[in-house]
Amino acid sequence: MRKLLVVGVLWLIFGALSAIGQGAPPLDTFTSPDGIFRFVYPQTYELLVGERILKATQGRRQAISVCDFLTAIACVIYPIESVQDKRFEAAGFSVDTAPGVTNESDCLTYADQLRRAEGDVIQPTSIAINDHVFQHAFNRKRMPGHVQAADLYRTFKNGKCYELQVEVSLTDDAPAPRPSRPNSLGDPSADKARESLRLILSSVVFEHK
Repeated sequence: MRKLLVVGVLWLIFGALSAIGQGAPPLDTFTSPDGIFRFVYPQTYELLVGERILKATQGRRQAISVCDFLTAIACVIYPIESVQDKRFEAAGFSVDTAPGVTNESDCLTYADQLRRAEGDVIQPTSIAINDHVFQHAFNRKRMPGHVQAADLYRTFKNGKCYELQVEVSLTDDAPAPRPSRPNSLGDPSADKARESLRLILSSVVFEHK
């Protein structure tokens, strides 16, 4: 019953975001091989699992990925709608397991992230998704000519640190315009992609085991 409710809500939300005159996109459900979690995603988005995460193109640039082959269990790639989007490079939603994190405290405080000092991870805050509490943090990494913004959501289940990610990659060749609203990435296409992937995030359900 709960699964049907989540699917129904996502169908309505994605339908509301569709262009006028078009129906809601068909949805599919991914369930992890061990049955621990599942999520709903549009069939028009590309689902990557296993070696496909490494081999498939994740956006405009082969060398810049939005899902990590080493840690991702499943990855959903947002479809780039127009070649006219100059700054927006790629966006993806993934469910990962944090390597080497074996206790709940290190997982939920992002202790491993802080040790690696990759980007700027803010103080985690609690957020509930489908009655399950996650620790949310925001990370922004810069590399020559590019910037990646990631929303991270962690939970500790069955001795594993699970991390849900919504990651967006942008070019950073020129100063971006001042964001028109709070929490904007400074690019309409990137903002749209992030909001769409957050709908997938909102469908994630972890089994109580």
